[in-house]
Amino acid sequence: MAANPYRLLVACLASVLATSPALAACPQELAVYEGADGEGGLEFRGGGAGMLSEMRLLYEGTEPVTAYLSHDDALDRTVMMLPLNCPEGDVTGEELAACLVYQGAVYALNGDDPSALPAPGNDAAEKLFLPNLASALWNNPQFGDAGPKDRPAEIFALSGCQE
Repeated sequence: MAANPYRLLVACLASVLATSPALAACPQELAVYEGADGEGGLEFRGGGAGMLSEMRLLYEGTEPVTAYLSHDDALDRTVMMLPLNCPEGDVTGEELAACLVYQGAVYALNGDDPSALPAPGNDAAEKLFLPNLASALWNNPQFGDAGPKDRPAEIFALSGCQE
C-alpha cells in the first residue's frame, strides 16, 4: 500500500513549524517581535534595577532606542516608558517628563483578547499592542531627522527568540 503523499507533506510541514523559533516556547524576556504591518520591531532584554525588562525598538535607518518596562500597580499592567535625549545622571521628574517620548500600557494579544504582558519566565505573548505608539513616534521632533521614516506599527507579532 503506497503512502498518501499529502500525509507526508502535512507531517513535514508540522515538523518544520514545530521547530520554528517563532513558534517554539520562548520566555517573554527573550522575545523578538516584528511590526504586524512589516514596519519596525521589538527586542526584549533583561531588566535593570526595579524594571521588569528593557525593550529595544528597531526601525530601518534608525538607531535602536531602549524603552523600559515596569509594573504599574494602579493600572495592574506593565507600562512602557520611552525616554529620548534625556540628561545624563540623575534626572528630576520634570526633566524626565520633558524627554519622555512615549508612556503607555503594554497589552498582550493572544487571539483577539487583550491581557497583561506575561511576566519574565512565562511564555511570550503571540502579539503585543502598544496603543498610540505610532502617534508618539512618527515625526516626533525629539528624533530630529533620525526617527522612523514610515508610520510605526502599534501591533507586533512574535517573530523569534534570542535563545
